[in-house]
Amino acid sequence: MGQTNQELAKSIIQFLGGNQNIDSAVHCATRLRFHLKDDDKAQDEALRNLAGVIDIHRTPTQYQVVIGPHVSEVFEAVIAQGVQNGDQSDVQDNIQEKSAVSSATDSSIRSVFDKIIDTITGCMTPMIPALTAAGMMKVILSLCNTFGWMSPEAPTYRILDILGDSAFYFMPILLAVFASRKFKVNTSIAVIVVGVLLHPNFTTWVASGDGISFLKIPVQPVSYAASVIPALLTIWIMSYIEKFVDRITPKALKIILNPTLVLLITAPLALIVIGPLGNYAGMGLAWFINLLQGQLGFIMVALLAALMPFIVMTGMHHALTPIFVASFAATGTESLILVAQVCANLAQGGASLAVAVKSKDKSVKSLATASGVSAIMGITEPALYGVTMKYKKPLIAAVIGAGIAGCFAGIMHVTLYVPQNSIMALLGFSGDKGMANIIAGVLMMLISLVIPFVLTLFLQKDDQIVKNNVTKSTKAGLQKGFAK
Repeated sequence: MGQTNQELAKSIIQFLGGNQNIDSAVHCATRLRFHLKDDDKAQDEALRNLAGVIDIHRTPTQYQVVIGPHVSEVFEAVIAQGVQNGDQSDVQDNIQEKSAVSSATDSSIRSVFDKIIDTITGCMTPMIPALTAAGMMKVILSLCNTFGWMSPEAPTYRILDILGDSAFYFMPILLAVFASRKFKVNTSIAVIVVGVLLHPNFTTWVASGDGISFLKIPVQPVSYAASVIPALLTIWIMSYIEKFVDRITPKALKIILNPTLVLLITAPLALIVIGPLGNYAGMGLAWFINLLQGQLGFIMVALLAALMPFIVMTGMHHALTPIFVASFAATGTESLILVAQVCANLAQGGASLAVAVKSKDKSVKSLATASGVSAIMGITEPALYGVTMKYKKPLIAAVIGAGIAGCFAGIMHVTLYVPQNSIMALLGFSGDKGMANIIAGVLMMLISLVIPFVLTLFLQKDDQIVKNNVTKSTKAGLQKGFAK
């Protein structure tokens, strides 16, 4: 009988140095993300050898324990053991202290880069379920269009279209919520400030073409629906404004003056300066993406697809989310990041399934099969940490297969009309490019699956799989014996 989530949570906490060494915990799609007081107290090998833990990953700001798709259940068990929920606890002072110590030893450039990646990850990761749900609505609409199941004028179709667009249209509001937690500002004021950018009266004013101004200062007529950068910049600037206002207001009047002044200062700044700057940054990003997708775009898709496993290892794949979101917001299509992710994810799935076929060990077969299916559905950490990285040759096969598929996709200009990075992207190739894009997309996906599968069958020996598995099992057994 396997251990329960409660038992696994207790073991994880123990090998992280106990509750006293954990500031807080959060989780994403597959990982528990801990802020530790002292990273040196964490026992890497002991954690890796725990049944239920796929791998661990250290970053400059977090200690990450890879669990798999059921991570939310283990997270609840961890919180039940008395660990503070990072979404609810005020642990920023400890984290800033730790970052300051890290900054003293690391180069300033790396420190700034790490903070940017950590901030983008913290703001974008909680949005993934909303983007996934909205993407699936688009898949349903794509099926309706392809097979003529429903007229675009039908009320049901129009409601589904609204469901699919809502997560993107109100993305600045979602970002305001998650960014307010990251920058430790008042969430309600953050939502109101960013909500000004989406207010129906303002958007109607922009659409009318009439001049807009505030205190005779001109306001750029920009539509901020589905934007990312303006909201992030606004809440970042608001964090400094809130601190400044808090310093200058009398204690007796803070409850009235603080929120009023923060709103009165931040909202006009967002309309006059921050929003337009963020919009220009987004346009620059879209221009850069178009440049990358130019004549040599196939090289970029191939490189990104091949390197995606290593990008996932660093956690930087979440930093790519604003880029493909900006592309969808501007054009309604995506031909670089999501296409590369489809290639990389299916390649991980193909290599893992080959390990399942090749191995005679039941536990390896079970893990590799589940990880392969998970990767094909868009979640690659179980396959990456539990199978392909562990046996190495499947990782090489996956990188080669993804690179070849990415090169093919780039040459054929494969385009996604639905934001998907899994096998469900199969339903997202239908669009303006017609049947040629659908055929090219299907061939790309077949290449992504078949080449890593075949290469893994030839490269990986079953005795190596058994040897590696026995080694880990032996270590786990010894560790449990010592614990007793």
